[in-house]
Amino acid sequence: MRRRHALAALIVSSALALSACGSDDGGDGDSTATTDLGVEVTGAQGEKPTLTIPDEDPPEDLQIEVLDEGDGDEVGENDVVVANYLGQTWAPRPPASEMPPAEEPPAEDPAATEPPAEGDVGGAATPEDGASADPSDDAASGDAEPYVFDNSYDRGSAASFSLNQVIPGWKDGLAGQTVGSRVLLSIPPDQGYGGQEGHDLQNDTLVFVVEIVDSIDPAAQASGEPVADLPAGLPAVADGADGAAPTIDFAGATPPEASDSTLVVAGDGEPVGANLVVNMVQASYPDGADVITTWDEGQAPLTLAAEQLAGIPGLAEALTGANIGSRVVSRISATDNAAQDGTAGTPLVLVIDVIGSY
Repeated sequence: MRRRHALAALIVSSALALSACGSDDGGDGDSTATTDLGVEVTGAQGEKPTLTIPDEDPPEDLQIEVLDEGDGDEVGENDVVVANYLGQTWAPRPPASEMPPAEEPPAEDPAATEPPAEGDVGGAATPEDGASADPSDDAASGDAEPYVFDNSYDRGSAASFSLNQVIPGWKDGLAGQTVGSRVLLSIPPDQGYGGQEGHDLQNDTLVFVVEIVDSIDPAAQASGEPVADLPAGLPAVADGADGAAPTIDFAGATPPEASDSTLVVAGDGEPVGANLVVNMVQASYPDGADVITTWDEGQAPLTLAAEQLAGIPGLAEALTGANIGSRVVSRISATDNAAQDGTAGTPLVLVIDVIGSY
């Protein structure tokens, strides 16, 4: 396997490495709201909430309640959403001291549709190891307590995710909301993890408080001023039409002897933060073969945390002082894209459009 695959995997795996991104607006630290569902939410917007859930059967259908309405853009049904959140099961669970220790750290995105490894959701064991398959059995034991299976507040980190890559309850509950809103979701198993056999939360109704920090158009491209006096030998990049990926012209382009990254469009948005939301095209020298792009159907923009920028030579330096909307062309040498046996591989070009940051 050549490193071109490893490089793509590195970028794809970065989608949830994030930095703090909570809101400071809304209410005071003692604010409490009781929803129509009877769920009590304590804590101001921007703070980790505490949920008190009534001792009654959960609703059978998806329930959506806006606790605080934001005044930002509307979230599109395919957008990448940046949010802080807390997730709790409707039914309580046995105390943590009675649960077997988890083998893996908590998952960073409780709404992701990928089945987790055993025991890695919120640090909880699988049903076979701890909680019974029916959460009401544990609730009836008399020793149960509220079960917060994951939250971003304790990590000091928001999460970014495509609404096409989360459980249905998140997509249906967040699409159409506005940025800045705080939303309570009650998600039945059939819109949560009910279809994932053996998942720790398979049989649970899930209650989330979600604070929407940002929403990003997944088809966005670079926006700004082209940089003058570019180095010789770079491939030419042109914007795609109607939400399509940029195109790369290799005529006159020379493969690099050493990997490098060059800012080719100076963005016209806000300054970039520690974490980037990007769209990307990857292609091979000499003619642009083996194209991989996040604009393709079934794909989504990626999130790169600061430490992951080092995986693309020169990218961090090229984006120093840059703004959202910037475009970088990264050239990966044949040596840096070595084959599995250590011999030189195929040189690559990456076109990286910064479409969001936090």
